[in-house]
Amino acid sequence: MTDGKGAFNVLESVKTHIDSLKPLQPKQAIVCIGEYPIKLLLKQLNSKTQETIAIFVDKSSEEIYQWIPKGYNPHFVLGFEDANVNTHFWYNVLPYISQNQSIVESLSQKPIEKLRGVVIVASVWDGVGSASLPTLISKFKETNKNALSLAILPSKIQPSDAYFNAFAALGNCVSIDDSTILLLDRDCLENFEGVDRSGAQMKGNLIVNYLVDLLLSKESLADEVTELSRTFNTKMFAALLASGASMKIYGSLENIFEAALLKPLLNFDLPSAGLLYVLIRMPESLKDKLPRGKIELAIATWFKEKANLKSIYITEPVYTEDTSDRIDVALLIGGFDTSKMFSEYEMKTKSLKASAIKKGAIKEEEWQAMTKNLLEGA
Repeated sequence: MTDGKGAFNVLESVKTHIDSLKPLQPKQAIVCIGEYPIKLLLKQLNSKTQETIAIFVDKSSEEIYQWIPKGYNPHFVLGFEDANVNTHFWYNVLPYISQNQSIVESLSQKPIEKLRGVVIVASVWDGVGSASLPTLISKFKETNKNALSLAILPSKIQPSDAYFNAFAALGNCVSIDDSTILLLDRDCLENFEGVDRSGAQMKGNLIVNYLVDLLLSKESLADEVTELSRTFNTKMFAALLASGASMKIYGSLENIFEAALLKPLLNFDLPSAGLLYVLIRMPESLKDKLPRGKIELAIATWFKEKANLKSIYITEPVYTEDTSDRIDVALLIGGFDTSKMFSEYEMKTKSLKASAIKKGAIKEEEWQAMTKNLLEGA
């Protein structure tokens, strides 16, 4: 038995070594912009994020490397202070990031012909996130890569400059054809309570990490959501997320949806919504109990009294080898009315906008175009 076990270990070792020699063939990239999302991603590294091209963007590359744990190697790091760029407001950062081709060039050094999509996570309350998010959406579009962008909005207690940057970020994003933005509210994230697939308690903004992991589990996600967005000319989405929901405890999918509705990741006007994209991750053992058709019927029934949806797209579930009955459900909801939310943003930014125009940092017509894009809905 000792010899057999030893032989087995040798074979496993050889196999592991051969696997390690295989060239990286990433199918997705994740871009984290800003200290907030970068630290969240690095706090709970998992196999999926490590198999994905990872790009980090913030004020200082030196600081980013200090946050990165030993043994984790991101594909590319970009810091603006390295180029002496003032990063407080978006209009300071925009000229530099617009001209900078380093991220696209770094991707070209990898075998990315099979790269299906990009997930971008950005905190948009500072100059780096505000300028970089729309710029990188455009740059990836130029390389024919679809991007799903998670824009983390400022907390109610943050000052007006945070809203000024966030307003500009989203105004510029919606001016880009085929841009698809999932809005996440910082206060909702900080107050989130739930469980993961093992049933362990999960509190606060780590739900962002969990959501990213779920989104990356579906390689075709960016393509599918972008196609839905393009078809119905809808660029902004909100999320309802049920994490680690036990079918035995909840009893039905409808009950799981109700629980997710109590803790949205953005406070939005659900009755005005028009589109729905559904991603479910569940154990292989539930495949026969919860076929795609049954899921579709449950969702259509639940939404019937809540919103007059134009379209529901349920992607093929992601199956896991878990032994539990816990599932993850992400409902990405688009087409809702954003005018009230962005009217409040506009009110908070008036003085900063006037000051920026007075000193020639931005043009009045430029700001009016952003305002029109956001207040008329996206």
